[in-house]
Amino acid sequence: MCLKQGDAMATKLWITLYRSFLGIYVPEELRALRGEVLLHLSDTPSSMYGGLQKLLALLEPRWVVLTGDLADDIKLEIRPGLLPVYREKMKALADVLSSVPACRSVIVTGNHDDERVVRTSFPKAVVLNRKGRCDADGLELNLSHDFGGLERPYGPLNLFGHNVTRSDFTEGGRRFLNGLVALHAVHIPTGRVFSLPYPKYVNDDRMLRRKTGL
Repeated sequence: MCLKQGDAMATKLWITLYRSFLGIYVPEELRALRGEVLLHLSDTPSSMYGGLQKLLALLEPRWVVLTGDLADDIKLEIRPGLLPVYREKMKALADVLSSVPACRSVIVTGNHDDERVVRTSFPKAVVLNRKGRCDADGLELNLSHDFGGLERPYGPLNLFGHNVTRSDFTEGGRRFLNGLVALHAVHIPTGRVFSLPYPKYVNDDRMLRRKTGL
């Protein structure tokens, strides 16, 4: 028993160190589901694009859903003059997502996104302005940049971001997943959800930028 507890503590320490210095820790159980998952993330600073590219190569997700603030280090709502910089960030993100069939990329715009630039950068993706619904191989998705924008009635799987006070939860058989809190990999055949904590640098970048507002 002591050995098992020690092993568990060592594993937990390793995961913490991995997140702090290397990136996104993906358990073997999830790696075995390569090609069968939907990946959800939100409020991504551009510093994460490299890590996202590696994650896409590792999991080969069938769908990718981003629920807003695609370059969370560029606060367009507060500093609209940064639009040219934001446009370049979207080009970089489009390159990262090029490994995913465009029609299987779903992008919800956030308060710091420019819808026109997003639609131009991802011409074949499903782009929703702030909120909407779609079907991903039988998964009924209710999507919004923030929790309050989720359409009613809620769906079986409700994905959002932006809100720092909302964790993932289940209510009345409906799942609510906050992409700001963690990345999510949803196994499409079974609906099982894996929550992957963001690397420490992602949250650090967010907090540094959010001094000027969400």
